[in-house]
Amino acid sequence: MSVDGGDAAREAPGVDGPKWLRPVGLNETFFETFQSRGMLITVYWFTLRSAAPLLEAHVRQALLHLFRKVPPLRMCFRKREDTLWLCEMEEEAIDFQVEEDADPKRVAEEVMNQSYASHDGPLWRARLIRGAAGEDCPSEELRASFPHTSHLVLGNHHGIADGTSNVMTYNFLLRILNDVIAGRPIDDQEQLGEMVSNDELKKMVAVKLEELEKDPENLQRLVEEKIKYMSGSPLLLQCYPSLEGTDVKTELLIEELDEDTTRRFIQRCKKEGVSVGSAFTALVNGATIELAKRAGRTDETFKLTEIHAMNTRRFLSGDASKHLGVHITILTNSVEAPAAWQESFWDYARTLHHSVHSKLKEDTFLIEESATEAMLSIEGFVESMLATVPPPSEDCQTSNMRNLDVYFPDAGEHVQATRVVRGSSNYSAFSGHFFHTFRKRFMYTHCFSSHIITEDTAKALNQVIFENLRALS
Repeated sequence: MSVDGGDAAREAPGVDGPKWLRPVGLNETFFETFQSRGMLITVYWFTLRSAAPLLEAHVRQALLHLFRKVPPLRMCFRKREDTLWLCEMEEEAIDFQVEEDADPKRVAEEVMNQSYASHDGPLWRARLIRGAAGEDCPSEELRASFPHTSHLVLGNHHGIADGTSNVMTYNFLLRILNDVIAGRPIDDQEQLGEMVSNDELKKMVAVKLEELEKDPENLQRLVEEKIKYMSGSPLLLQCYPSLEGTDVKTELLIEELDEDTTRRFIQRCKKEGVSVGSAFTALVNGATIELAKRAGRTDETFKLTEIHAMNTRRFLSGDASKHLGVHITILTNSVEAPAAWQESFWDYARTLHHSVHSKLKEDTFLIEESATEAMLSIEGFVESMLATVPPPSEDCQTSNMRNLDVYFPDAGEHVQATRVVRGSSNYSAFSGHFFHTFRKRFMYTHCFSSHIITEDTAKALNQVIFENLRALS
């Protein structure tokens, strides 16, 4: 196993304790703090088709091989003196259960809202669901060759893996499961990916921050802009007040487009010179405006703020394709949208697209990261941030994994995934939008905070999004 922990000491496992890897980073600390409160926990729900009914023993064996071969799945968090460290579990353990005739969506919501025992691990869990109604496969040929449907729900502590790590890991799982069913030997010493720290990125940010500190007035302006954004009030919550007295929980609403609608939407985006991610974000914002108008708002324009999960591997030197762990940051974006947004949708979508993609340039990204670093250096700021859950400030949060087929290239002769639903329980956001394509279909999950907005409001938002998507395609 390869572990990048800078100059941190490493100790081999033995009778005296676990294998200490390195002190945790800020992102890992953040995720660890809030997962203990049932927040920021990721979930993936796979619909599987198999040539024969999946056996519990086969799935359990595949999960055990996965534990041995994928470094993040062996991680736990422990205090060492006054410092939180990442370390390997002392014993092999997997959290796996089989449920018969259960609702996979309900199971996914349970997994997404249930915390982990960070000190001992494991920091991930798996639930195999058999007997539940399945989704149709994309082709008659696949249905004939793989007639048996089951569902696999997988969750994890966000401090050990981001979306890219997860889809890589679950591709490994499907490969291993096919090998187990086929009776092929599996080398548990071979490690699938590396648990890598964020040291390189931290150095890049430190260099940029040192440069910005030469103009303290500009740096102070950047910090004040971030703090101002964090105190904002989302448009939807201005019109539909937050609920009170309900349990903190994130629930799922799932939409899926057929192949034809997916193709037409993607082609229209290309024709208009807009990425699918930008166009869909513009649709989410437009739907938010529409609900605000229904509630009586008469503004001529609206300025909504969205935050986008961004994969930071793109900024690292060398080949980062095997980097597992947490390599993400949040990109904030805000542009003016007209109240009559449908009439000039593609113009608005292009404006949003240009704004987001200009910020993806390395220098702009590092400036934002440096401003965040400066904000976090304010005395007591981190402690205050970790101690409380702030009220929502952004209008939406997006996670776009684009085409997941890239991560699942192997067909699999015994079992294949035909549908992937993914999401995460919310932290400060009240509305998380997760989308990607898989097997030529656009798949979307709306993770909404049911303790903040009602299910009816969340469903109304979805309805407006997809009515306009179809009309604009």
